[in-house]
Formats: sequence, structure tokens, C-alpha cells
Amino acid sequence: QHAMKHYRQLIQLFGAPNGLCSSITKSKHVKAVKKPHQCTNKYHTLGQMLLINQWLDKLAASQADFDSQGMLQGTCLSTILDWLGKGFYS
Repeated sequence: QHAMKHYRQLIQLFGAPNGLCSSITKSKHVKAVKKPHQCTNKYHTLGQMLLINQWLDKLAASQADFDSQGMLQGTCLSTILDWLGKGFYS
């Protein structure tokens, strides 16, 4: 606990421990805590925030999967127009 007294001074002298950058930590905090908290109804927020983070992780995984399969290229309309142009419905 004594070392905590010197922690600020050591960071100022030698930089963040393990090469960490506080701006990265702050951006992760905003993404994982502040934004999900804004989406809650402010009642039992921790459970809601955990669910929101879980949903966001699943959405990100789905987006990566869909993108790797080429499912996010163009729009539904452009796909139909391509099909019509290739004679799929004639």
C-alpha cells in the first residue's frame, strides 16, 4: 500500500506501466461502460449493461461472419437487379 503513494510520481517520471496508454483504457471504458449505461433504464443497471455488452459482442461477431461470406456487399435491391439482369427470372 505504501507504493501507491508513489504511483503517480512514478508514472510521471517513467510513463505508464507495461507501456499502457490511458487513452486506450478510456476509450474501452466508454465503449464497455458509459455507452451501455446510457441505454439502461437506470434500474438494476449492471445486469442490463452486461446484456447490452453481450448483444454488442454477438452483433460484432455476426457482422464479421457475414462480411467474410460476402453477405454485406451491396443492397437487397442491387442483388435483385443483378439477378434480373442475368436472366434468373425470365
